[in-house]
Amino acid sequence: MTLRRSLTLPAVALAVALTVTSGGTAAATDQQRSEVTLSATSWGYVDSATPATAYFKPSGSLPVGTWDTTPHLQRSYVNFDLGSLRGVPFTTVLLSAGETHYVNCDSRATEVWRTSAYTKQSTWQSRPAERTRVASRGADNTCIDNHATFDVTAAVRDAIAQKARHLTLGIRVAEAHEADPAFYRRIESPATLRVVNNAPPATPADLRTNDEPCAKDGTGPLVNHQAKLSARLSDPNGDATYGQFTWWPVADPSQRRTAAGSEAYVDTWGLADGTYAWEVYAQDSWGAKSSTTGPCRFTVDRTDPNAPAVASATYPADTEGGGVGVAGEFTFSPNGSTDVVRYDYDFGGDMREIAAGPDGTATISFTPTTNGWDSVVVRAWDRAGNLSLSTYHSFIVKETRPTVTSDRYPPQGGPDGGIGVPGVFRFAPAAPNVVGYDYRLNDGASATVTAGQDGVAEVTITPATGGEHVLFVRSTDASGVKSPEREYRFLVDASPVVSGPENVDLGASVTYTAKPRMPHIVEYDYWFASAESTKWTVKANADGTAALPVEVTSTEQTLLRVQARDTSGGLSPVTEKRLWLNTWRPTVGYVGDIGTEGAAVAFTFTTPMPNAVEFEYWLAADPATRWTVPVSGNTATVNYTLPRIGDYEMLVRTKNAAGVWSSTGNITWMATNDPAVTSKEFQMNGRVFPGSFTFEARQPGAVAFEYSFDWGPFQRTAAENGRAVLAWTPPLPPEGSAYHNLRVRTVTADNVSSQEKAYYFNILSAPYVSSKEYPESTWSGGAGVPGTFTFTPGMPGMVSYTYSIRNDRGTETEEITVPADGSGAGTMTWTPPARGTYVVFVRGNTADGGKSGGIGYPVYVN
Repeated sequence: MTLRRSLTLPAVALAVALTVTSGGTAAATDQQRSEVTLSATSWGYVDSATPATAYFKPSGSLPVGTWDTTPHLQRSYVNFDLGSLRGVPFTTVLLSAGETHYVNCDSRATEVWRTSAYTKQSTWQSRPAERTRVASRGADNTCIDNHATFDVTAAVRDAIAQKARHLTLGIRVAEAHEADPAFYRRIESPATLRVVNNAPPATPADLRTNDEPCAKDGTGPLVNHQAKLSARLSDPNGDATYGQFTWWPVADPSQRRTAAGSEAYVDTWGLADGTYAWEVYAQDSWGAKSSTTGPCRFTVDRTDPNAPAVASATYPADTEGGGVGVAGEFTFSPNGSTDVVRYDYDFGGDMREIAAGPDGTATISFTPTTNGWDSVVVRAWDRAGNLSLSTYHSFIVKETRPTVTSDRYPPQGGPDGGIGVPGVFRFAPAAPNVVGYDYRLNDGASATVTAGQDGVAEVTITPATGGEHVLFVRSTDASGVKSPEREYRFLVDASPVVSGPENVDLGASVTYTAKPRMPHIVEYDYWFASAESTKWTVKANADGTAALPVEVTSTEQTLLRVQARDTSGGLSPVTEKRLWLNTWRPTVGYVGDIGTEGAAVAFTFTTPMPNAVEFEYWLAADPATRWTVPVSGNTATVNYTLPRIGDYEMLVRTKNAAGVWSSTGNITWMATNDPAVTSKEFQMNGRVFPGSFTFEARQPGAVAFEYSFDWGPFQRTAAENGRAVLAWTPPLPPEGSAYHNLRVRTVTADNVSSQEKAYYFNILSAPYVSSKEYPESTWSGGAGVPGTFTFTPGMPGMVSYTYSIRNDRGTETEEITVPADGSGAGTMTWTPPARGTYVVFVRGNTADGGKSGGIGYPVYVN
């Protein structure tokens, strides 16, 4: 923290500031900043509105600019006695003239001038002469600056050099804006001068590039994308200090670039590869600068290394070599690049890294675990951190492990295997000159078998337990070399084999056969998954097989489970057999208005179930209430009156003479009571003529219809036998067309409303166009073949029609008007000049000058 003393002149002296040093104690030093304040000896302003009046040393703030819409120019002046500054060192002098009033936040153009003397006699007519503009300030992000200052150091130095004892500073609005009231300001009075003698910052120290110490010679640190330039900055006065960094190519010092801050970040994307030098000086908030230090060096290298080369004697590119379990060396080389320092490589797992040797190469070892195509992906990094493109080295790994097969014990398990059931396993060679095999089952002892002349051997293995097993096998060739080990995994399924039909009719009696896959089976338990608590047990035959009788009486009996038991009471795994049931699902049909409230509907039930005797049916909304009806042949019909509107679901099932129920059939529907609305005239693209709507009630007891056009109020009309006809003439649509909606509902004598029916349609006023020779959008006629076009009214009162014709290139004929006859129709004849597509544009005209909407009629001419 800096402590300052401000002295008011006259009787002024320079005060030495105390600055807290880096050690935390206050110390005085000749290098620290000193500061004094000079108060104005006199002040005042002149006013163009009162050109002969002097305003010397007024109280309050001083005006600058004009304060009304008529030119009323005001300029202010302050006088300072500079006698106390003679022979006193200083670096900066600031005029403090804080603002106290403004008109427009974004309008400021204040200037400070050195002028001739301002006296008690100074008026607008005899205002001080302006000599030199010494400072100015425009608009910034502040509306009013209570601490505004102007740097008048040059003016004060010049006055002292000229041995002038007094200095007059004039404050005004710039001439271009002086007559604009938006620029009017007032400043505090009296103004003061802050005279500062400021020590410059210390020379920057500890220069670094990307945190590496300054390299004055050579290439310096290598950088690719960005270089961070930094230095330790300090100021004896404790002022805010920043560095001014400059860098340039060593080969061309004229190409200099600069940046300011505590650090500088050099974006190398705009720099050519090569060596650069940089230097820095410090500058404090008063503008004082330190000595420049440096230069330091760095080198830009944005050139990526070449994609590396990959070589392997054991696993050459795109060639079969090595083998499963055979280690091979892979050598990565820089492929012509001179600064590669490391490599990334990946054999299809995690990316790994290895440092390059002095010659830029690196060698790694890799042992394949599978045969067939494999690859390694390699990238090179250089000293600057640039990354190469990837190199893909693909190779083929030989299969040297023997193959293992077994008919009885395939990997997924087979129906003929089981605990204690021997199986033959066949070993075949993948390498030449195989003479024998070593093998072991799970963690058991290893055994050896001699191969035949073809290199094949067979062994018999009897699993003692169920579940998954692993057979490990390796081959040995004539020279004694052993292959990597083959792991052959197979399943010993100890659950019983259950055979019998999968597609079963509900209500049928079926027998399944159980065959054991473990020894000493004496009985079987079996049950359906839908009824775990109901199990049946049967004794096994001497060979361990058993018959399992099943009565399929429920639609849920779809998964049969069977488990064997041996003489010790041990249980086998459970076998599950999926049954696909024909559940004799009935169908439902109907006759009648199923979608209307109060309608009587006849439902017909039909069943494919043999010996069916009864249907049971109910509504999903009330499952507790059920009805039955006998089966006649294979059908039955029931009547049902829909009591209300809403969603319905009726369910039905069938029972046979044995009491077995089928699965459930169903039918869903929705009953409504909104009225039906139809109209011959008012549909999509209807025209403006009187027409009618027909309403048909679907609410029982409806006595009237209520209707509303286009969200307007509802009106009512009586219903006669549930029907009403509403005549309507639509209004003329604005701009030729308009969309409408008609909402209709019925009410009963008790004023109960039905659901609402919304009927949508649109109305056009455009005429209709037709032509026998040229039907709309149909290739017909031909060049030179005349056609007659008939225009019929789309709205009443047509007295004529105006038409024009445009071809497919946009050319349009002049508009032609033809009269309408007594029926309102008009005609015109046109002969196409050439093959192509045309459009006839037509609108109708009324006697009072009104016009209908227009319509385009496409014509395709052969």
